[in-house]
Amino acid sequence: MLPAWRGVMKKLIVVLTVLISMGALIQLSAGPTVLRDNRITDIANTPALGRGYTMATNTYQSLCMKDIKITEPSYDFQYKFQSLTKDFMMELQTHTHADAEYTYALTQSISASATADTRDKVQLHSHHIRVEINMDTYYASIDEANSRLSDTAANLLKNNDIPGFFSSCGSYYIRSLGRNARFLSIFTYKTKTVEKDASFEASLSAAVKTFVPVGGIPIPMTAKINVENSTKLAMSASEKQLTITTMAWGLGKNEGATLISYDLETFKAAIKDAFISMQNPMTGKVKTMEVVPWIENTEFQDLIKLDVEIMDPATGKKMLLYKKKHILNLNSEFLAEIERADRNMMNIYYKAKICRQMLDGNFKKGGKFLPGVEGAKLMNLRTGQADLTVKELDTALQPEAIDLLLKNEEDFLYKKGGQQCIQELLESGMFRKSWRSIAVCKKIRGEFAAILNENIDDHCMPILAPGEPKKKSTPAK
Repeated sequence: MLPAWRGVMKKLIVVLTVLISMGALIQLSAGPTVLRDNRITDIANTPALGRGYTMATNTYQSLCMKDIKITEPSYDFQYKFQSLTKDFMMELQTHTHADAEYTYALTQSISASATADTRDKVQLHSHHIRVEINMDTYYASIDEANSRLSDTAANLLKNNDIPGFFSSCGSYYIRSLGRNARFLSIFTYKTKTVEKDASFEASLSAAVKTFVPVGGIPIPMTAKINVENSTKLAMSASEKQLTITTMAWGLGKNEGATLISYDLETFKAAIKDAFISMQNPMTGKVKTMEVVPWIENTEFQDLIKLDVEIMDPATGKKMLLYKKKHILNLNSEFLAEIERADRNMMNIYYKAKICRQMLDGNFKKGGKFLPGVEGAKLMNLRTGQADLTVKELDTALQPEAIDLLLKNEEDFLYKKGGQQCIQELLESGMFRKSWRSIAVCKKIRGEFAAILNENIDDHCMPILAPGEPKKKSTPAK
């Protein structure tokens, strides 16, 4: 009996090992990924539910879904009325806050309203109060059971143009977005003493908190102040030179809303309108983004007929479905990397050509530099520093140097194997053979990290640094 049990245990170990390996491959190649870093916080990009995304290149592709239905979102809401102390303001100016834009705006508002002031030869002291609404929206996810691929995207898959689909729609799609909207106001008032006016701040707090937003999450109300108290508070605010500085981030469209405040009543109207503008799951600054490989989408799998049996060239046996998914996902990402590398080379070439034309048109006449321009400093568009002269950029943009940029791109595609790698991947059907088993693809991977020309990348299109001489119309002799 003992030898028989040993045989059974060996078979179980083999089966478990295979299952664990399959799970690891599936997790590696086709799991959802949540992004929380600065790849998604650049407002020049536009993340949208159902839009394609390529992880390898951090690029957004076309929106390849239609009639998108979303799950019911949830909201986290915070309302703050905080008297700012000197210790808080000092900490704020020295502490590196996770939200640099918010911290900068807050410190600038405080600094701008804290200038020394005198009245009747008496020095006035500034005091600050922060009033803030902060709302996070999450669980706004695509309901994939009721959302479909667009007709044109589906046609690409029906026609077996899988590379064309990945080129247009990316290798991933955006399934859910977490957003944040924020409304911030700084109340500044002045007193003749260093101490804060606790009575005034309490009255101000009561007045500000009396608004009731329309719909959405109710804000707790304090007792309403009567007309007499309102008039008294308004007079006190005028005497203390009350000012209101307001900023907002990630608000949605709200017809008829106004965020401009010049007294307490208009402030309460503004904060109510801001609250309503936040209650839209499709607006707000994106803070988190969940992306999922298209290969995990059931409609995608159905359209490419993933269940059709094919032979595995590596083993000569029927290829397992999990392996087909794994190979397809790897190859789609690798194709995107090749396209990104080629696109970067062409972009720097075209940028150099246009920069050369602008240099000749703005800083030269008849092939000669305009007076006083040759040694003038150009602004570094990345750092803001003045670290390169017009003459140095002119030398870097000689015609032969620009032609070399185009030659490098052609060598990448045709001499070093980029085009051959693409061809072999396409001929394999995208899921028969991984790029890792194709020698020319493994070789070309070392060319992806091409070093861009920093002179061109940082100084084109050319702008004279502040303080440099203006261009004149007469060329230097």
